[in-house]
Amino acid sequence: MRDAVLGLTAILCLTASTPAFAQDKADANALFVAVPNPITSEGFRFIRERVESARNDRDRPATKVVFDFNPDDKDAATTDFGACYSLAKFIAGLHGMDTIGFVHGKAAGHTVLPVLACKELAVSSASRLGPVAVEGVPPPGTVEKTAYAEILGDGRARLLAAVQKLYDPDVVLIKGVKNGSDWYVDRRAVAKARLEGVNGVRDETPPLPFGNPGQPGSYDPATLKAMGLCKLTAESRDQLAELYQIAPSTFRDPLQGRPPVAFHYVLKGEVDGGMRESLDRLIKDVKRKKGNILFLEVRCGGGDLAAARDLADDLRKHQTGDDAVLVVGFIPDRAPDSATFVALGCSEIVMSKRKDAAEANPNDEAREAEIGDFGAFLGKGGKAAPNADQFRKSLKELAELQGYPGILVDGMFDRDLEIVRAKSKTDRTRYRLMSAADLKADEANWEAAAQVKPKGQLLQLSATRAAELGVARRTVDNRDIKEVYAPYGVTPNSVREAEPGWLDRFADFLKRPEVTVLLVLVGFMGLMLELKAPGLTVPGITSALCFILVFWSQSRFSGETFVLAMLLFVLGLVLVALEIFVLPGFGAPGVVGILCMLAGLGLVTVERVPQTGGEWSDLGGRMGQYLLAMAGALAGAITIARYLPNIPGANRLVLGAPETGPGGAAEWHLPGADAAAGLLGAIGTTNTPLRPAGVVRFADAFVDVVSEGGYIPPGARVQVVEVEGTRIVVKEV
Repeated sequence: MRDAVLGLTAILCLTASTPAFAQDKADANALFVAVPNPITSEGFRFIRERVESARNDRDRPATKVVFDFNPDDKDAATTDFGACYSLAKFIAGLHGMDTIGFVHGKAAGHTVLPVLACKELAVSSASRLGPVAVEGVPPPGTVEKTAYAEILGDGRARLLAAVQKLYDPDVVLIKGVKNGSDWYVDRRAVAKARLEGVNGVRDETPPLPFGNPGQPGSYDPATLKAMGLCKLTAESRDQLAELYQIAPSTFRDPLQGRPPVAFHYVLKGEVDGGMRESLDRLIKDVKRKKGNILFLEVRCGGGDLAAARDLADDLRKHQTGDDAVLVVGFIPDRAPDSATFVALGCSEIVMSKRKDAAEANPNDEAREAEIGDFGAFLGKGGKAAPNADQFRKSLKELAELQGYPGILVDGMFDRDLEIVRAKSKTDRTRYRLMSAADLKADEANWEAAAQVKPKGQLLQLSATRAAELGVARRTVDNRDIKEVYAPYGVTPNSVREAEPGWLDRFADFLKRPEVTVLLVLVGFMGLMLELKAPGLTVPGITSALCFILVFWSQSRFSGETFVLAMLLFVLGLVLVALEIFVLPGFGAPGVVGILCMLAGLGLVTVERVPQTGGEWSDLGGRMGQYLLAMAGALAGAITIARYLPNIPGANRLVLGAPETGPGGAAEWHLPGADAAAGLLGAIGTTNTPLRPAGVVRFADAFVDVVSEGGYIPPGARVQVVEVEGTRIVVKEV
């Protein structure tokens, strides 16, 4: 069981390497393989699938592969000969690919076998190769000895005795010469070596100083170089990348050799602070479940570009550390504006060619998935959006941090920029993306090879074009996420769905238009009831809760317009209260207050202040919905106020009129306009506190009134001083 579990640790990270043309010499088609410790049969199968997938990639087939045998900077030692031999044979059989073994710690046991299978070996100053004979490794038999000789092959037969020393402590190494090359010989086999043409070896030849008589061999970097086993020395992955002209980003390894535990999540809707917080919580939950691969299906767009950049930075942070997650961004359709930020924040990008959708018109290239459409954001003139230059710089910085050429981002924002792919006149293998102006200024060294973006249009990258330029790591034929899994060593059945928490699901429910309108209706109804009869508390609490839920779900306490929306709503609430409590009547404060409240509710559902006719129209439509909700709330409040006292149980929520005599209840009178006008100048007694609304008894009738200002206690004498319709204003006398 332990071996089976450990076998799953064979995972490697094929991260987004610096795209073609992004650097002069960086090899964009390199593959990085984190070899697990220990190596198991399960692990070997994962490695084989990933390497074969990268090798056969139709967009950018890998031509160079680096096997890191100490991916977590710890010593590696495997006792399972079979798994190591299988991996070694696979590496040795990768014809047409440059295989590089990187050892920056100790590689012992049968891990030595696949190390030797690499065509080149790079080591650090702290590295050691061997011994094979470690605890848990039985003395090698004929099969094992034959395997080590087989992996060396005829081309490195001169090193056979040195390799035998790694597993046989009785080997005494001496050195001779054959065909002008150093040849290592076991002193016990001098006669045979001389018959095979090795000169300068005799029984009395002193052993080599690194032979460790009586102990299995263990070779340091200097010895490996002297033997010709090691070609280069690199202290870090960055140094190795520079030595082999590989983009450093190729060596990003969020998984660190851990077993593949994959999750899938669809990111949809407008990008805002709420989405950022929700996705951050979701990834943390994935980490708690030991997940390390997240297939993020990008189906979002629009919203707040600043929040999108913050979300992308969060994704980058989750790709580092001991619990890092490999985030694979899959674009099945379009990734405009904010979705471009999200995609560039992923570890790598996969795009769909959507052949399933293009069957009706195979020549329609626009049916491919696209990334980088900022046309709607910029407007027709390309300069309509405020802070456009700020967002361009932000996206360019993000792209360059992720290893993508920043000039492509410039092309997404600048219609006048012409981008070309240039070829070096001195080194025909070197290409670079540059502007037409820069090419003209450096015609002595560069010449145009192809046009990437013509002047007069914004750059948008289809799946095919994105793969050519290295923005997309690979493409798939359709929009099915299951097509993306195989290159990452996972199967559809093993990928779990990442579920947002209950808080996020609740917020999504509240953001539904019909639910929002219902909350606004109930909120206004509760507000009106509370203002009509202060002290009921339940309508006031309900109203406050409804409006809080509206603001929370729509903005999640973020977004550039949230503060403005909140201030407008609060201002409107204050003006309405001023109209009711301080300036009785229905004048400018009340009208402006209602408009401010509606504007606040409308703005909280958008991510920026409207700038185009369509955006203003959308805001007006939302305010119209809320105005209708307010009208419905008014009707509902009047109905409830009329019938609530007569509903059993519910009448406990209102202040009932006291009994006037034995067995007789006083009448709670709600006079019409004519009856109210007849009360002008009448004197009555307060039956409830006036704060400023309450109930006054006039003879045998109990009437809703409003004080002229301030608090009036119950039992006080008051006089009607003003009547407006059914609104009755009193003062204490």
